[in-house]
Amino acid sequence: MTILGVSLLVASNAQAQKSFFNPEVPDIVQYEVTPDVKYGEGKVNANGKVAMKDLTMDVYYPKAESSEPRPAVILTYGGSFHRGNPRSPYTGFGGQTTSMSQYAMRYAAEGFVVFTINYRVAPDNPIVDEYSGYTEDDIDVSIFTNPAAVAQTNVIRQQMGLEPLTDENAEPVLKATVLAAAEDLRTAIHHVKAENKTYNINPDKIALGGFSAGAVTSINVAYGMQEDVSAVFINSGFVAGLKVANKIAASDSNPPIMMFMSDNDYPVVSMFTQPLIQIFKANNVEYHFNWVPGFGHFYPGGAVTLSDEGDKAPLIERTLGFLKEKLQ
Repeated sequence: MTILGVSLLVASNAQAQKSFFNPEVPDIVQYEVTPDVKYGEGKVNANGKVAMKDLTMDVYYPKAESSEPRPAVILTYGGSFHRGNPRSPYTGFGGQTTSMSQYAMRYAAEGFVVFTINYRVAPDNPIVDEYSGYTEDDIDVSIFTNPAAVAQTNVIRQQMGLEPLTDENAEPVLKATVLAAAEDLRTAIHHVKAENKTYNINPDKIALGGFSAGAVTSINVAYGMQEDVSAVFINSGFVAGLKVANKIAASDSNPPIMMFMSDNDYPVVSMFTQPLIQIFKANNVEYHFNWVPGFGHFYPGGAVTLSDEGDKAPLIERTLGFLKEKLQ
């Protein structure tokens, strides 16, 4: 079983749960939200024709007013690059994730402006025909071409009512999907920086965060595309699509990263976390690794985590401390 195959096979057992999103928040809650803000467009293949899909996000603001620009966080949800949204969590194997919207509520209440993005996924048939900031040599297609990976991807596609991938189209479909997610996150970064006064954010204080496929995407953008961000935090992320090692080695401005992995996580996550840490070590990138004991791939923000320094704290509290240190 290959990297992507293992990931997608286990992911096929996950179920998306009811959305926790509510645009009408009680007065006691210390955040406000503006839903469905357009941050850009992305090319898709719509019945054989090129079309543009609107890319949207929900924006969470601290309720307390501030005359100073605030630090920002951009969150990217998971879902095997095939499904999902920022408003709903997943359950599986005795655990449940905290949705990106739930994280955003807490972060906004703590003084951050938070953007939870939607992005193009496989059913959109995304088109990526122009590279910017990376080249074909920066892409690793091996994960998209293995027969076992294609077979396991088709498990999810069958559940979703999609046509199965074949040896002929697996590479372009999966390659375009992973790259499109990264392109869309990068578009979101460029948008919020350009509109920093609209959102009252500091364009030099932006962090990326994500779960699973969203974590992969955050890694690809921060390190593979070398977008200028201040920090990264990932729940169960790994390297797929872009050769981040080459880009990290060639740069002297890689952002610090906080990493989380459960002790019963997907094999793909545990298999590639250690090599990623070695890349960070070799290039003097600041990293903070944390275990999430007692869970599989799906775990909540309130789960107790154990750091490589021996202390323990709830995941969301650890990420908040990291964000405040790096952004405020």
